[in-house]
Amino acid sequence: MSYAPFLPASVFALALVAAQPALAASAFECPKSTLEAAQAATIKSVLPSGDGLDKPEALDAAVDGLRAAGFSSGLIIDGVISAYCPAVAAKSGLSDAQKTQAVASFASRVVRTVYSLDSADAVILDVPFPPEILSAINTKAAAAKISPDAFVRQAVDAALK
Repeated sequence: MSYAPFLPASVFALALVAAQPALAASAFECPKSTLEAAQAATIKSVLPSGDGLDKPEALDAAVDGLRAAGFSSGLIIDGVISAYCPAVAAKSGLSDAQKTQAVASFASRVVRTVYSLDSADAVILDVPFPPEILSAINTKAAAAKISPDAFVRQAVDAALK
């Protein structure tokens, strides 16, 4: 089972975490990247080799380098996760469930890192949604022609008024 359709960047980590039980039951596959070949190559060129992205300072430096190259937060998240996932997939000592967990944990860290470096005024919450709620969020966001992130933000803002 793949993670397709590819979700918007900041929702990816939430979707991956929420879907872990279902995904753990099937063969592990990396999500399909929506990046153009040139974008993927640029992102890969600033990333450390091996397990370098597991080090916070290396991840911060990679994010800073990608920002300097003009990448948006969403493309940075998509690109870094897409670059990291094949290394996890290649680890023969991990079960599919462990690989799913490793990528989900990394995705969550990438989202927090990208947005914490983006704005000190924002706080990112990792909120797992059951698949049926995530599907409803995606459907309503698409109908409103906004991102799922914007839809959730509007829903929370409205509920707090």
